[in-house]
Amino acid sequence: MKPLPLAPLKYRHAILLIDDEQTILDIMTLMLAREGYDLHTALSGAEGLQVLAAHTDFSLIISDQQMPGMTGAQFLARAREICPHAQRVLLTGYTDTDAMIDAINSGGIHLYLTKPWHKDDLLYSINQLLAKAELLIENRRLNEVVRKQNAELIGLNKSLEEKVRLKTLHLDQRAFELNASYERIRMILEGTVLAMSKIVESRDPYTAGHQQQVARIAGVIAQKMSLPQDSVDAIRISAALHDIGKIAVPSEILTKPGRLSHLEMEMVRTHPQNAYDILKTIAFPYPIAQIILQHHERMDGSGYPQGLKNREILLEARILGIADVIEAMSSHRPYRPAMGIDAAIAEIANCRGVLYDPAVVDACLDIYKGEGQKGFLQLQA
Repeated sequence: MKPLPLAPLKYRHAILLIDDEQTILDIMTLMLAREGYDLHTALSGAEGLQVLAAHTDFSLIISDQQMPGMTGAQFLARAREICPHAQRVLLTGYTDTDAMIDAINSGGIHLYLTKPWHKDDLLYSINQLLAKAELLIENRRLNEVVRKQNAELIGLNKSLEEKVRLKTLHLDQRAFELNASYERIRMILEGTVLAMSKIVESRDPYTAGHQQQVARIAGVIAQKMSLPQDSVDAIRISAALHDIGKIAVPSEILTKPGRLSHLEMEMVRTHPQNAYDILKTIAFPYPIAQIILQHHERMDGSGYPQGLKNREILLEARILGIADVIEAMSSHRPYRPAMGIDAAIAEIANCRGVLYDPAVVDACLDIYKGEGQKGFLQLQA
């Protein structure tokens, strides 16, 4: 089988390998040495913690589960505190689903792999995790840019206030400059949102355009409900990024043509939390990370990841959740053909007040009764 293509990486990443078998470490070191990574190894969890204490700038930490003194899950939980930005992988020789889910929750593990692994699969998984690490690095860089821009705007605002007080003739010119600065920031934000949304869609050709379609539908619903422009903008940005957390889900699961296993479904269900972790440090002008975190919550508390109910869920998240259902049911997926707009509208109508916000459902029904499929803007049958 031809190996999966590896994504190009911008940085030379540091990787920490922990296994109590020197042979395993030697094999992995030899396998990864050709990739140009900065490799570090340890024979136990305690030794791994010593390595982390001396060098915390790791992009990826891979640990065996069964080790004397400290399990891999216990080590990764400690490593999460020391090196929170690192991607964490657990190697295990057994497939106890409940134990793996507990390990993922307690150690903040992004991926687990079973022994023995296939070389190409392992290299691909490591490459995908490092690609995610680079996205987080870029997010932190963008956050710093926004922080500096905010500081500059605060300074500019103080300067403008003083200049207006001293010389009112300069007011119009300064107002023009401030508006131009805001427009540049808005354009940068829109470009960043579009670029980030394309990252997820590039990994899953079956749902290419899904986020943009959901953004269109959610925007139409929000406008139908006469929400303030800030809320409409927040909903559109959230919709355009709502599946970015799936970058941490293996692509073979996203494109699997059949029913997902329990563990695979649990991994897919991590995507709202993954998205929140990626976006929470970005200084958006709206609560984008929270809206995306809640978009799979349902009115009766049956949703995930927090099991929120009714008005515990942000209105923007309730709108995004319904728009996501409409687009998903109306479009083709690897595991089923498109069900059509009629089925999607029937679904939200049948679950009105149970899963979905009645006011949002009513707005959707008004749009559909008045304009049909065209009312949702380029919705694909």
